[in-house]
Formats: sequence, structure tokens, C-alpha cells
Amino acid sequence: MARRIPSLKALSCFEQTARFGNASRAAEELYLTQSAVSRQIQGLETWLDCKLFAREKQRLVLTPEGESYLQSIRPALDQLESATLTLLSGGSESGVLTLAAPPTFGSRCLIPLLPEFRSKHPEIAINFISRIGIPDFDREQIDIAVLFGEGQWSELDAHILHGEEMVPICSPQLIANLGRTPRAKDLRNFPLLHIATRPRGWADWLSASGLRDIDGENGPKFEHFTMAMQAAAAGLGVALLPTFAIEDELETGRIIAPFGQPKASPFHYYACAPRNRARLPKIRAFMSWLDQLDTVAHLSMPSGTQTD
Repeated sequence: MARRIPSLKALSCFEQTARFGNASRAAEELYLTQSAVSRQIQGLETWLDCKLFAREKQRLVLTPEGESYLQSIRPALDQLESATLTLLSGGSESGVLTLAAPPTFGSRCLIPLLPEFRSKHPEIAINFISRIGIPDFDREQIDIAVLFGEGQWSELDAHILHGEEMVPICSPQLIANLGRTPRAKDLRNFPLLHIATRPRGWADWLSASGLRDIDGENGPKFEHFTMAMQAAAAGLGVALLPTFAIEDELETGRIIAPFGQPKASPFHYYACAPRNRARLPKIRAFMSWLDQLDTVAHLSMPSGTQTD
């Protein structure tokens, strides 16, 4: 006997429209036209012989019948998707998880935690590659990428990791002739070293420090944190770097941070996966593990406390 089940296309349109309260946004998510989504919902309402949505101003809201139906079918849709993704990933929850992260953040913050994940999920092998910015997930076969920003990537499922604190650093020799303890305003006397992935880093830090009369736009530019740190250690100028990237060098005295306390960036690091693959078992396992971490303890930054 044939099952009395609506089409999956209609159910997907219903679920996404309920999620966004807007047929246009649901259409973008499903790569359909707005009219196609509207037709699917109208057909579903006819098939079910009830109204699923009511319009309130510019938003579609679920009717009581629509809310009840959504809560009933969502677990089944999740289970169907999970079973499909498991089969596509090799028929089991095992597999290879490919992580992409900026090199300094990856080596200093994330890689030291991976043995713990492997101990909990020995069935998942890990490949780790260095990437700055949003990668081509499909072409490069990347499962999860660490990104730095506001966390608003429409096609990505983003899990916040932690923030970033920036502090000016330099070589001890650079200020040896100053004859006194440096102050933040002394930065006007030194070249400011810039990082390509933080084009407004100095301008924002100087503004937050009340030093708007210092030019925070000009100066030598370096592609990566490590390059800027090496340049500062060599005496070329003062670099503005995240505290997590320089704790070892500060401890050894190779560089110093004499111009004031670190200041928090308005942006954060996120672990991101494409929404259409976020429910793959290996990705869900890693994201769940991240969510369970005490990120303050595990991914903390020193000093009282798009990367490179």
C-alpha cells in the first residue's frame, strides 16, 4: 500500500519558510524561485486540507496546525537526512575529517586539542591544512574551516570559539635608548608594522586608546602574524599582534609589550561548516565536541587574558 506522504520538496519548502518566516529567504536557501516555494506550500496546504501559515505584516507565521505539523515532521526529516549523509560518507559514522585553519591559530590553539578529540572519536581520522579566509569547501573537500569575523555567513553553520586580544610588541633594543618606561603615546616615534589580515588593526587600537593623532594607516605590511613578529623582534618597528600568537616569545624576552594592555577585538573565531553538510556524522561529532569544551579554559589567551 502506498504511503500517504507529501513530497519531500514540499516539506522542505514548508520547513525553510517556517524557519525564516519568509518565502523569499527560503527560496534562496533551497535554490528555488519565490513563486516555486509559494506553489509548493499552497499545494501542501491543499493536500493537508488546512492552512499552515498566516501573514502578519511582512512575515509568514505558523498557524497552530502548522506549528504542530512542523514539530511532528522535523525529527523524521532530520533522521532521513542523517541516514542519507551517513550513507554518502561511507555507510558509517567513520571517515576523514578535513580541518582548515589559519596557520598561527591552528598550530597554537587548535592542534594541541586534537588528541582529546581523537581519544573520544578514534573512528574519525583528521587532516589539517592551513587556510586564511573562506575556502572553497567543495573543491578543496574541506569539512570545517576556522574563520575570523562577525559570524554572519549565510551559507555556513558557525560555532563560536573565542575572541581575540591585540597588543603592541617590539624588540627590547628598539626602546633601549628611550631612557624611561615607554607610554602608549610614544608609539608616534616608531614605525608601525601592519598585518594584511588586520588592515584596520592599528587604527582601531589607537582609537580605543585615545591616540587618534597617531597615523595608524601607514607603515610596512606583512602577510602573516609570524612575519610581523619576526620583523618586530628584528627591530624594524612595533607590531600589533594577538596575544595567543606571541606568548612564548614574550616569556623568553625576545619581544616585549611595553605600550599598554591588550585590547579586545570586536570579532571572534568560529568553526564553520557548509549548512548543507553540517549534519554529516563526522562534522556533528566535531562541532558537538567543541560545544562541550570549556573554551575559556581550553582556548584561553595569555596576558590576563582574518587571522594568519
